[in-house]
Amino acid sequence: MKTFRDQIHATRRRAGLTLLEIVLALAVFSIAALALVGTINQIADAGTESQQLLEIEQSLESLIDEYGKMPQIREMDEQIKPGADGVAYRVLIEQVKDLQNQDGRFLQNTFRVLVVARWDDGSGPFELQAETYRYAGAFLPVN
Repeated sequence: MKTFRDQIHATRRRAGLTLLEIVLALAVFSIAALALVGTINQIADAGTESQQLLEIEQSLESLIDEYGKMPQIREMDEQIKPGADGVAYRVLIEQVKDLQNQDGRFLQNTFRVLVVARWDDGSGPFELQAETYRYAGAFLPVN
């Protein structure tokens, strides 16, 4: 038969094990919570980067439309300084002299409109570009 002293001793051992179990459970939970927070931060960074890239792509498309639809298109090289978003643009319009159609005939008065976006997001410089071709008489006013 167990004495009172043995019962107290057994209770203390169980209490010590319970405390150890709680500490281990908190450690496992802390590691899992830390991993979850890290994953959420990575998702937020990816979302921010994706949003910035979408805005730059829309700006490229807008500049292609603006410069490609000028009534009097001409060769030019224009630099657009970085704005609040830190993105600098370069618009390059050059006449294409060796462009042929399917029949092998050279296409006259065709221009290449190239827009290049450059920025640095802290991890290094990035560059994104878009281009289109345009016939010089495409947007002339009709009399």
